Amino acid sequence: TLVPGLGSAARGVSGDGSVVVGLQEMSGPSLGRVGARLMGGREELMPGASGVPGSQVGPAQAANRDGSVIVGEICLPRAEDPAIFQSAWIWTARDGTQCLPAPAPRLQEGVGNDAPVIVRANGTSEDGRIVVGEQGVGTADTDAIIWIDRTPHYLKDYLRANGIPDAFQNWPRTGQLSDVTPDGRVLVGWGAAPGGFRGYIVILGEKP
Repeated sequence: TLVPGLGSAARGVSGDGSVVVGLQEMSGPSLGRVGARLMGGREELMPGASGVPGSQVGPAQAANRDGSVIVGEICLPRAEDPAIFQSAWIWTARDGTQCLPAPAPRLQEGVGNDAPVIVRANGTSEDGRIVVGEQGVGTADTDAIIWIDRTPHYLKDYLRANGIPDAFQNWPRTGQLSDVTPDGRVLVGWGAAPGGFRGYIVILGEKP
C-alpha cells in the first residue's frame, strides 16, 4: 500500500501477469478509493482524466494482455466534487486516461433523480475498442453496458437494434457484463431474469 495504515486491493491482472490492477484507499478530501496498478512489485496511482487538473479515477477493474489498456469505475473530473460523476474510464499507454460516458440513467420506482449513478467498466478487448460494464442508480440493480469505440449502449438496446428484437425479453434488469474476449466478440455477464439471477453469453458479429 502507498498509504500507511490504509489498504489496497487487486481486482484484475494483465494476460502476461506483468501488471496487477485494483485500488488504493485514500484519506483526506479525495475519492475514498482510487485506481492503482502494480508493476514489478511497485504500486502507483492511475492518472486522472487527461487535460483535467486534479482529477481522480475510481478502482481499476481489468487490463488487456500487457497492461497497455486498463479500465475501471467512476471517472471524477474534479477531486473536490462530492457528487458521483456518471462515467467509467479507460487508460491507454498512448492516450492516457479518458472518461467513458454512459447512457442516460434508468430510474426504478422509488429512486429519485438525485440518487448517485455509478458506472463500471469491467473488461476490455485487447485493443480497447470494446469495453463492457454496467450502470447502477442508487441501490437498484444494474443494467449492462457495452462501449464500442468509446460510444455507450445499453446491451439490450444494442442487441434489439442489431438483429435480436426479443433480446432479454421480460428480464427486469440486464445486470452487468463482466468480461469480454480479447477479440471483442464474446461477452459474458449476469442479470435479473424472470426466474432469478442468470448468467448469459453474447456472441457478436464480425464487425460489431
